[in-house]
Amino acid sequence: MKRLTPMDIFNKDFKHAIRGYDIDEVNEFLDLVIKNYEDLIEENERLKEQLRKAQRGSSRMTAEDSGQSAAIRDLARRVERLEQVVFRQNGRGR
Repeated sequence: MKRLTPMDIFNKDFKHAIRGYDIDEVNEFLDLVIKNYEDLIEENERLKEQLRKAQRGSSRMTAEDSGQSAAIRDLARRVERLEQVVFRQNGRGR
């Protein structure tokens, strides 16, 4: 199904019938539909942009988190090596 645009709604023509609807009432309602549709499109675009920003922030945070995790692992290895050196020196001194 083709997605309607506000201009599609605006340009829509209806056939006239003998016992048809009040043209002015229909046009007023269509104007309201167009305005609401435009608002929804704008809101959708804002939400998409917020989602893109959140996803970019999330991927940066993930990279930072993995960088921090790597730094923590590196520190843990250094502490282990330092403990081994210290315990070996203390063991020899006894």
